[in-house]
Amino acid sequence: MGDKPLRKVFKYRDQSGSSLEEHTEHWRGFTWEAGPVIVQHNNAPWGVVQIWAESIAEGKRVIRHAGSIAGIDPDQTGEWSYHQSDNPRYGQTGTMMTRYLGDGAVSVTMRSGPSGLPQVVANAPHP
Repeated sequence: MGDKPLRKVFKYRDQSGSSLEEHTEHWRGFTWEAGPVIVQHNNAPWGVVQIWAESIAEGKRVIRHAGSIAGIDPDQTGEWSYHQSDNPRYGQTGTMMTRYLGDGAVSVTMRSGPSGLPQVVANAPHP
């Protein structure tokens, strides 16, 4: 509702050993519809994964997409939970997509541990 575009951050712990390049390609061109529904996946090795989506089905789709590269089947491991925000300040709607950075880099990052700066694939081609 402001002057800047709506931004969402989505985090998970990779359990598959996939490279940063593989994660970058996996998310390239992926979109989802944001909204007031909070879909969470809990009690799995990749941590608590949460997404704001237009529906439970849309949130599960995003989390399953992450699981397919991260080595987690969220329907077999962990538990789903759902909430909805009634506050108009939260849960704004809109199409979310991977952000592109300068030099063609895609805003998909990885880091080897809980601290330190994340790495990004530089000069990745823009679709």
